[in-house]
Parts: sequence; C-alpha cells; structure tokens
Amino acid sequence: MGEGILSYSWKAYTSNIKLISFFSIPTLIAMLIPTLVKTPIFPALGATFLRTGSIPDMTPADFGVIIAALLASLYLISFAIVNINIVIKAQRTQTSIKNEVIKGITGYTLNVFILYLLGLIALLIIQLTTLELGAQKWLAPLLSLLVWLPLFYAPAGLVIDELRPFRAAEKSFKMVFSKFHYFLLWLLIAFVLLSVSDFVALNFFEHRVGSLLVLLLNSLVLMPFLIVLQTQIYLSKYTILD
Repeated sequence: MGEGILSYSWKAYTSNIKLISFFSIPTLIAMLIPTLVKTPIFPALGATFLRTGSIPDMTPADFGVIIAALLASLYLISFAIVNINIVIKAQRTQTSIKNEVIKGITGYTLNVFILYLLGLIALLIIQLTTLELGAQKWLAPLLSLLVWLPLFYAPAGLVIDELRPFRAAEKSFKMVFSKFHYFLLWLLIAFVLLSVSDFVALNFFEHRVGSLLVLLLNSLVLMPFLIVLQTQIYLSKYTILD
C-alpha cells in the first residue's frame, strides 16, 4: 500500500514539477524572511516559530517587526501549500488550474492561513506555559503534536473537498489515526530526506553555502514533494486511488 502512495506521489510530482516548483517560490521567500529579521524566530519545514526564551529581551518595536514577519511568512507558506494542492486537484479532476488558483487566493489561502495562525498561537501559549511550569522538554512536544495533528491534512481537506476550516481540521485529526501507517510513513520519509539533505549540504560544502543549499532544497524540492505526498495520502480515502 505504501508503495502505491509513493508511486502516485512521485508521478504527480514529476509530471507537474514545473508548476509545483513555480508555486513553491513563495515558500522560499517565506523562509528567507525570518533570516532577515532579528531573533528569536526560526524557520522549519512548512512553518516559522518563535523562540520563547528570548521574549523578555524584546522591545515592543522588536516584537512588532517579528509578528509582521511571522504573519507574512505564514501567509506565503499557506499560499504555496494551497497552490500545490490545487495542482494535484486539477490533475485528478481535470479542472482549470487558473480558475482554482484565482479562487484559492481569496478563499483557500485565507482559510489555511487562519488555521495555521491559530495553531501558531496555540504553540506559543504551550511554549510559554510549559516554560513557566518547568516542563518544556517533555510536555511541550506532546501538546505541540496534538496541535499539529488537526493541521496535517487540513489544507488538502480545504482544497480537495472544499471543507470548512474547522471541519477540515477535524477531518485531519481523524484521518491521522484512521491511516496511521501513512502518517508514520510520511514522518519517516520527511525525517530521512531532511536529514540526508542537511548532512550532505553541511558536511560537503562550506557552512554558508551549505546553509543556502539546505534552504533551497527544503523550499523548492523537499517541502513540495512532502506536500504532494500528504495530498496523495488524503486522496487515498477514495477507493479508486487505492
């Protein structure tokens, strides 16, 4: 079963690689934004996070700039994820990509952005609360995972099935457990791809060049493929694709 999902994902990715790469450019911009803003923010796969330990050192102006950067980065990432999902949807349903992208700019992207923003706020609250409780090392990751699960398939639910945001989040949470083996497969593939790219780039290239290469690979190659894989896993609920 896993081989079928990987096959569908690879075929969908390679057959639409030009469009997917084009729509991944906002992700590159989104991941560049945090590097141009003072700490404490850092980019990760598909998101931008706040280092809560440095919050007391920030001035109101610093905090305002960081929040603006977070919102811009989050919106661009939402835009990229939505458009990659639209490419896969258009391939499966033979709909017009142009019409879907126009629709997605005002509809899907805003909904994904809102869900991600709520998730980011929840993660920030978790980080601050567990820091105060002295349980940040073990409790924060567990609670953060619970926040992340409803967001995992939510963009696919919003774009593919045109669900309402919170219905998409509910569907995502249930689907993680109903197709748990696919969820674990995605995590394993993401871990391997990211680890290998980091190892090769940072060990065989000068640090600055390697860091730039990691950024390019994550933004334009690895993240887009992992989004396609997510979407294909979501589509596996339709028996015609299994």
